[in-house]
Amino acid sequence: MQRRSEGQYIAMHYKQSSPRNFWVSSERFFADQQRSCGKSSTCYVHKGLDSLKHISHKHIDTYVLKFGNIRYAKQVFDIMPDRNAASWNNMISGYVKTGLHVDACELFLEMWHRGYELNGYNVPSLLTAFSRSGSMLLEGLQIHSLLLKNGLMYDVFVGTSLLHFYGGYGLISDAQILFEELPDKNVVSWTSLMVNYADGGLFYVVVNLYQRMRREGASCNQNTFTTVISSSGALDDECLVHQVLSHVIKSGLQTDVSVANSLISIFGGLSRVEVASYIFNNMDERDTISWNSILAAFAHNWLSEEALRYFHLMRLNHGEVDENSLSIVLSACDSVDNLKWGRGIHGLLVKLGFELDICISNTLLSMYFETGRHKDAEKLFHSMPQKDLVSWNSMMAGYVSGGKCLDALRVLRELLIMRNVTTFVTFASALSACANAEFLSEGIIVHALVITSGLHENMVVGNALVTMYGKCGMTQEATKVFQNMSEKELVTWNALIGGYADNEEVDEAIKTFKLMRERDVSPNYITLINILGSCCDPCNLQKYGMPLHAHIIITGFDSDEYVRNSLISMYANCGDLDSSNSIFSALVSRTSATWNAMVAAKAHHGQWEEALKLLVEMQRAEVEFDQFSLSEALSASANLAILEDGQHLHGLAIKLGFDYYHFVANATMDMYGKCGELNDLLKLLPEPKRRSILSWNITLSAFARHGCFQKARGIFHEMVAQGAKPNHVTFVSLLSACSHGGLEDLRGEQFIKEMPVPPNDFVWRTLLSACKIHGQLELGKKAAKHLLEANPSDDSAYVLYSNVCATSGRWQDVMGLRGKMESENVKKKPAFSWLNVRNQISTFGAGDQSHAESEKIYVKLMELKKEIKEAGYVPNTSYALHDTDEEQKEDNLWTHSERLALAYGLISTQEGSTLRIFKNLRVCGDCHSVYKFVSSVVRREIILRDPYRFHHFSGGKCSCNDYW
Repeated sequence: MQRRSEGQYIAMHYKQSSPRNFWVSSERFFADQQRSCGKSSTCYVHKGLDSLKHISHKHIDTYVLKFGNIRYAKQVFDIMPDRNAASWNNMISGYVKTGLHVDACELFLEMWHRGYELNGYNVPSLLTAFSRSGSMLLEGLQIHSLLLKNGLMYDVFVGTSLLHFYGGYGLISDAQILFEELPDKNVVSWTSLMVNYADGGLFYVVVNLYQRMRREGASCNQNTFTTVISSSGALDDECLVHQVLSHVIKSGLQTDVSVANSLISIFGGLSRVEVASYIFNNMDERDTISWNSILAAFAHNWLSEEALRYFHLMRLNHGEVDENSLSIVLSACDSVDNLKWGRGIHGLLVKLGFELDICISNTLLSMYFETGRHKDAEKLFHSMPQKDLVSWNSMMAGYVSGGKCLDALRVLRELLIMRNVTTFVTFASALSACANAEFLSEGIIVHALVITSGLHENMVVGNALVTMYGKCGMTQEATKVFQNMSEKELVTWNALIGGYADNEEVDEAIKTFKLMRERDVSPNYITLINILGSCCDPCNLQKYGMPLHAHIIITGFDSDEYVRNSLISMYANCGDLDSSNSIFSALVSRTSATWNAMVAAKAHHGQWEEALKLLVEMQRAEVEFDQFSLSEALSASANLAILEDGQHLHGLAIKLGFDYYHFVANATMDMYGKCGELNDLLKLLPEPKRRSILSWNITLSAFARHGCFQKARGIFHEMVAQGAKPNHVTFVSLLSACSHGGLEDLRGEQFIKEMPVPPNDFVWRTLLSACKIHGQLELGKKAAKHLLEANPSDDSAYVLYSNVCATSGRWQDVMGLRGKMESENVKKKPAFSWLNVRNQISTFGAGDQSHAESEKIYVKLMELKKEIKEAGYVPNTSYALHDTDEEQKEDNLWTHSERLALAYGLISTQEGSTLRIFKNLRVCGDCHSVYKFVSSVVRREIILRDPYRFHHFSGGKCSCNDYW
C-alpha cells in the first residue's frame, strides 16, 4: 500500500467533512475577496445587447477567444434567459483564460448554489485557476476532497488536471502518488507528470518515466517528445537524444513544429550545429520559436556570422522578431569584431520599441562588457528606467570580467544601500571581484554578508569562497570552507585544487586530486589544467609532471585543446622548453589560446624576441589576437624595450577594442615605463580611485627605474591614501628607488623589518644591490645569506655580493666567492646586450664575433678606446677576471657585450640621434665609465637600460649620478 502524502491527507480530511461546510467557508472567502477587489454584484448591460434574447454559450466563447473581451462575454452571459451547464462552464473557462482566477471561483460558487455539480469540464478550469494564482493551494485540496467523494477521480481528464495542479505548487511526490492511483492513464497524464519532474530539474526521472511509458505500451504525442528531448539534452546525453529521435521518426512526428524546435535547441546545445541546421532547413513550417532555436544554436557555438545571417533571413522570410530573437542575436555579438553589428541591433530594437525591455537591456549590458565597451555599458545602465537584480548582477559580472574589481564592489555597496534583494549570483560575482590578495579584507566582509544573508550553504557561493581564498593565498581558509560544505560538486574540487596550484602547493594539489578520485568524482579538463598548473618548478617535472602527462594520454584528455595548452605551459615552467616546442609543433590545428601558451612559454625563458616572432607567425596564420595575445606581445616588447613595436601593438589594441581590458592596459603602461617613456605611461594611468595594485606598482617601478625617488615616494603615499594595499612588488620598487636616488642614509635593514609583508627574494636582492651602491659590506653579507639559504644555486646572489666585496676592496672574498661558485657548479648567467636598428634587433654576447659587421665593430671599438683615453679615461680592471695580467684584463673589458652594442650602434645610426641599448644584467662599472666618456666624445645622448634602471648618458654624465 502506498504512503499518502501530506496534501492527500488534507484532501481525505475534507472528503469526510460535509460539502456544505466547504462551500460556507469558501463563500466567506469569496465574499472577502469580492470586497477587497471592489467588485459589484450589479452587472451593467450594454445597450446594444438588450435585443439578444436567444443567444448560446458559443457567443461567450466568441467574445473571449476571438475578441479577448471578458466584460462583454459576462454581459452576454448575464442576459441569457436560459443557462445550461455548458454556459456556466464556458464563462468560468473565460475567466481562467484571461487570468481572472478569483472571478472564476466566484462564478463557480454561484453555479454550485444553483444546483450544478462538479463535472469533467468545470473541474479542469477551476484547478487551472488555483494553480495559476499561486496562492490557492488550500482551495485546490478542497476540490480534490470533493472529487474523491463524488467519484470524479475516475475521469482521466479530471485526474490529469489534478496532476497539473500539484505540479504547479511543486508537490511532485503528491503528483506521483496521484498518478499511480489513476485507474486510467492517457498520454496527457504521462506527459503532465513528466513536465512536473522536468520543471523540478529531475530530468533523469523524466527519462525513467518515458522508458516505463514505452514498456507499458503507451503512445507519445508531440508534448511528450518535447519534454523528453529537453530532459535528455539537460542530462547532456547525446546517445539518448538519438534514441528519442528514432522514436520520433517512427511515430511520424518529426515534422511537428514543437518537436523539431526542441531537437534544434538540444542539438545546438550539444554542439551538433550541422544536425540542428539540417532539421531547421527541412522543416515544412516554422514559427518564431523555430527561428530563435536555430539562432541560439549558432550563438551557443560562437558562430556569430551564421547567427547574424539567419537573423537577416528571419526578418526577410518570417517577418516577426520578438525580444528573445533580439537577445539571442545580441549574445552572438560578444566579440570586438561583431561590435558594429551589436550596435546596429541596438538601434533596431530601439526602432522596434524594445528599448524598455529589461531582459534585452541586460543582454546589451553583457554585450558591451564582453566587447570591452565599459563606458557604453555604464551609460546604458544609468539610462535604464527600470532595473532588476539581473541588471545589477550583470554590471558586477561585467566589471569582474574586465578586471575592474573595485567598480564591481561599488555596485555591490550601492545595491546593499538601496536594500535591494540579493541572491547567490550577486555574492558569487562579489566574491570573484575579491579573488585577489589586494582585496582580501573586502572578501572577508563579503563572506560575512553571505552568512548574514543565509546563503553560506549555497553550493555556488561555497565554490566562489573556496576560489576567493585560494586566489588570495589563504589556502588554509579555502580548505576550511571546502571541508564545511555539506554538498560538493566537481567545481568545488576544481576550485580547491586551483587554489593550491595558484600558490604553488603542488603536494597538496596532488593529494586533493587523489582524494577526489577515491571519492569517485571523475575529473574533467579543468581539473587537469589546475593540476598541471601546480607543477611550476624543475623538481616537479619527473615526480609529478611527466606522470600526469602519461595519465592524460591514458584517459584520452590529450585530445582536449585546453589540456594540451596547459601541457605546453607546464613543461616550460618546469624548464623543459624543448618539450613545449614539440607539443606545439605537432599540433595541426592551433587556436589563439594555443599560440598564447607557446608565446608565454618562450617569454618565461627570456626568449622575448622569439616570442615576438611567434606572434608575427600567428598573425600570418590568420589567427585572431585576443587580450592575452596583446598583453604577451606588449610584455615581450617591454622586456626588449623596443618602443616602436610597443607603440604599434598599442595602436593595434585600440583598433581591436582591447585597450580598455585590464591586462592590456597594464601591459601597455609597463611597456612605456620600461621603454623610458614616462609621459606616455602617465597619460594611460587611470584616475586614483580606479587604479589596481598592478597599476600603482607599474608607475612606482617606472619612477624607481629612472631614479626619481621623490616621485616614487609621492606615488607610494598617494597609493596608501587611496586605500590600496602595498605588496612585495611595491616595497621592492620603493627600496630600489631609495638606492637609485643616492640616499646614503637609508637604513635598508630597518625598512625591511618594518614592512607589513614578509620579505621575499626580490626584496633581499634589491637590498643587496643597494649595498653595492652604498658600500655596506656587512648588510650585503646578510642579504646574500638570505638569498643563498633560499636558493643555493642563485647566481645573481653570488655576483651581486662579489660586486659588494669588490667595491669595498675585499679581493680575497671576491676570489673565494668565485671559487665557491665553481665548487658548487653555479653557472653565472651569460650577459648579452641588444639594440634595434632599422627594425632589426641585433644581440651581442661577450667577445661575440658572429655579427655580419663584426670587423667594423671591433675597428670602431679601437677608435673609441683611443679617443676616450685621450679624454682622461682610465680602465678599472677590477671588473675583469683576476687570473690574467693587467693588459689581458683591459682587453677582456673591451669585449663586454654592452661595448660591442655601443660600437655597432654608433656605426649604424645617424649622427646626433639618440642611441638606445639594453642589457639583461647589471651594467659593469667600467662600461658605465666608458659610456660617460663616449657620450662626451661623440656628442650624442645614449640611453642604456639594464634590469635595474635607466642610464641617460649625455655630455660625460649619467642620470644615475653613479648610483645603480
